[in-house]
Amino acid sequence: MTRVHLLSPWSGHMDCAKCPVRDSAVFSSLDPAQIALVQDSFDDLRIAAKRVLFHQGAHSEALFTVRTGALKLVRHGIDGSARIVRIVKPGDLAGIEVLNGREYDASAMAIGPVRVCRLPLSALERLKEVDPTLAQRMLEKASDALSEAQLWLAELTAGSAPARVRVARLLLRLRTSKRGNDVFRLASADIAAILGVTVETASRVVAAFKREGILTPPAAGSYVMGADFERLALEAEVSEN
Repeated sequence: MTRVHLLSPWSGHMDCAKCPVRDSAVFSSLDPAQIALVQDSFDDLRIAAKRVLFHQGAHSEALFTVRTGALKLVRHGIDGSARIVRIVKPGDLAGIEVLNGREYDASAMAIGPVRVCRLPLSALERLKEVDPTLAQRMLEKASDALSEAQLWLAELTAGSAPARVRVARLLLRLRTSKRGNDVFRLASADIAAILGVTVETASRVVAAFKREGILTPPAAGSYVMGADFERLALEAEVSEN
């Protein structure tokens, strides 16, 4: 059995009251007294860009909530292929499959600098005892993750829509927040891996969006870039023949 080995710098225990995704996280309805019961069990981790948080096939007794930044979940095939199956954004859970005693379904890699909260299963069980509705909310989070994965298959990797349409659909799903004006920046190789197109095609479409002002070129070293979401939505709505 492979156990997960975390290489991420530990930044202490979580201060849930100051969590930037408190309202959208799975514990949003818990009061401070309930959180205080297990807060010292939640670890605050920082992951550098392109570092792996956990590996596919590893066994663990914890899952993670993304606080800032984003993770890409990469599934490796027995033939050596690698496919990005989901982007985990702030407020989302990563590794939720361990709730059913399973190993991690995919490897989680930081797109840029990422901050996560490590949630041990033992602490979650204690929380369920004081708030029986927590189990239902975790099921809802798991359902959201499944729905997102299905949407990726339906909108991004399947069908005959042109590459430009599919890139636009992907960028809409990479929005950093519901009201934000930025998208998480992915390398052309990552976009190609998600959409099943060539790296050259992905690079050409992104370059065209920048020339047309749909995307704003990022500042040096930035892992986000500006986007005109109204125009992206128009691009994404082109019907398939």
